[in-house]
Amino acid sequence: MVLKRSLKNNRTLIIFYFLIAYVILQFLWWGFHIIDLSEQIGANDGDLRNTISMIVGEAAVFFLIIFIGAFYVIRSYFKEMDLAKKEKNFALSVTHELKTPIASSKLFAQTLLKREDLNVEQQKESLSKIIDEQNRLNDLVEKILLASSINDEAIILSKSPVPLKKLLDNIIAQHAKSHQFINDIGEEIVISGDEFYLISLFQNLIENAKKYSEKLSFITFTSKKINENVVISIADEGIGIKDEFKQKIYERFFRIGDEETRSTKGTGLGLFLVKEIVKLHGAQISCKDNLPKGTIFDIRFNLIT
Repeated sequence: MVLKRSLKNNRTLIIFYFLIAYVILQFLWWGFHIIDLSEQIGANDGDLRNTISMIVGEAAVFFLIIFIGAFYVIRSYFKEMDLAKKEKNFALSVTHELKTPIASSKLFAQTLLKREDLNVEQQKESLSKIIDEQNRLNDLVEKILLASSINDEAIILSKSPVPLKKLLDNIIAQHAKSHQFINDIGEEIVISGDEFYLISLFQNLIENAKKYSEKLSFITFTSKKINENVVISIADEGIGIKDEFKQKIYERFFRIGDEETRSTKGTGLGLFLVKEIVKLHGAQISCKDNLPKGTIFDIRFNLIT
């Protein structure tokens, strides 16, 4: 992937330099002819004046076209450079995210092997931590595979009626140790969707809220019916998202800052998956501030009536 992107960047630069060289040659050619014609112009030589005007007009149109082309070439080049940087950050973050649960599991397993004085409860605690780390590893792999399948447009949804309150209760139960949850989704709220992908959608939103908020802070789910639609809101009490990033956060691999300097870890895939799953369900998502602090994600689904 890196090699292909490098070749593409080189092709973009070659095209750009070719355009510049061509412009310079055309400029010299037109300049030569204008000077040559100017020397032939007499006081009443209207034809030559018209010819020069035509050449100048043609040159102006040509330069406009070249300028527009150069603009798009340069923009394409910088987009590729930005994506290459995101992919580098992604590789660094995935390396870290993979190594951490593996190292932790190894440590707990070694403790079980070496410590013969551990009682049954201590052994269970170590085994429980190993399982937690393996679940974390499994979640990361599933996230990467899901992002890959979405990118390849290979997803066919298996839709059925999904009661959202019940779905969210089951998801929240897995996260109740670290944060406080309020599920105010109405019992009557039922949408048509693929339960597997809806679970991934809300799992990623919860993980994002947890990552950027303090432990035991509140994460609240509410619903609001609007005609034949329902808006599901997920509010946290975290650090919030600056306005300049509210649209970029859904881009694949996008994370604020560099992997070497940022304090929170991740892959830059969570909110990308959220956006793609929302689109697959024909829904819309938006992001706004939660006053006095935090973020609210609003997802607008079609209701089953």
